Amino acid sequence: MIIWGSKARTITESSGKFYCPECDDYKIYESKKVKRYFTLYFMPLFPTSDLGEYIECGECKSTFKENVLKDDPKARDLEIRGLYFSASRDIMISIALADGKIENSEINQIINSFEEVTQINLKKSDLLDAIEEIKTRNYPISKIAEAIAPYLNDQGKETVLRAAISISKADGVVQGEELKLLHSLSDDLLLPKAYANGIFSEENIIPK
Repeated sequence: MIIWGSKARTITESSGKFYCPECDDYKIYESKKVKRYFTLYFMPLFPTSDLGEYIECGECKSTFKENVLKDDPKARDLEIRGLYFSASRDIMISIALADGKIENSEINQIINSFEEVTQINLKKSDLLDAIEEIKTRNYPISKIAEAIAPYLNDQGKETVLRAAISISKADGVVQGEELKLLHSLSDDLLLPKAYANGIFSEENIIPK
């Protein structure tokens, strides 16, 4: 008598490190695949079909879909912070360059404002390199603001706008082109008009 049939088996195909949503930390995972095997006398001989795949956390044993490997909130937060820092710096530089030149007072103000915004000391040599890069690429301030706006809450947007205002005041007077850029910046940052005008009034800047 020949006894044949089928049986499901789970196979570990690979392993690595991932961000486990349940553990809220980086853990070791195993990528597992469930296959159906043809059996003869209850012994699995060869696979006949794939039944599914999943990721299992080695710590909490929770299982997830494979796309969990692509989700790394901590790395994403670091990326957003980097974007925020570089955008804040570039916006301040663009405001300072609005009149076609940048004064030493404005350079010093950018360094001070950047540290207030990010708690990071910006070296003057790095700032000068960034200034030359912005001059070369001629990247409009609107594009910089639009890139960072979706990742900031209103408080973050306010911080960026106030930093830009401090740069426009560094040479003692807010020029017409600087005022226009500040108004456009508040729009590009998606700040509500009343919110932005409140900031401008506090900073003694003509509202929109």
